[in-house]
Amino acid sequence: MDQVEEKSLKEQIIGAARKVLVDKGYRNFSLRKIAGEIDVSATSIYLHFENKDDLVHTLMGKAISRLNRQLEQKVAEADNPIAKLEALAREYVEFALAHPREYQVIYLISSDEMTRYPKEKFRKARKGYEIVTDVLKQGVESGLISESRPRLAAYTFWAQLHGVMSVVLSKRLDNRINQEEFIEEAIDHIIKGYQLRTSL
Repeated sequence: MDQVEEKSLKEQIIGAARKVLVDKGYRNFSLRKIAGEIDVSATSIYLHFENKDDLVHTLMGKAISRLNRQLEQKVAEADNPIAKLEALAREYVEFALAHPREYQVIYLISSDEMTRYPKEKFRKARKGYEIVTDVLKQGVESGLISESRPRLAAYTFWAQLHGVMSVVLSKRLDNRINQEEFIEEAIDHIIKGYQLRTSL
């Protein structure tokens, strides 16, 4: 098998694993099921991944890195802390809508179900929070945001957005409510929460 074929097989494994993980959940996730999805032997998967947790960690890392790259790009394009914060919120939402499987992989695994996420990878996983923390600090320095604990506020920011997208992706939004309007109003409320603090 040449390098191109090996790369292709690895990408096929990752794609199949993402589907099985989201559709079946971690408890029903196995290398045998992944092998069945792409019609290869389970042994072939072990040529690329040590075990199923190694594969899941890879899925999580890829999804997190892709999201963070897009967040960084949007922050760079905005010209003030409030605009940056709104850009982050919108890009987070767009990522979840455009790549629902990848988004769900980021949040799917609970720590008691699998091997602890490696420290070196966890540092990269926290990058999204650091991006928001930096934006909030910039807002404080420029007088646009009054926030005594930017790091805590960054986690709150992500938690609010994750709550919004969990409702949307799980299709639990009341069908009398327009999805786009719901998302727009949610983002508006979240951003205004930070803007209002400047008047306190």
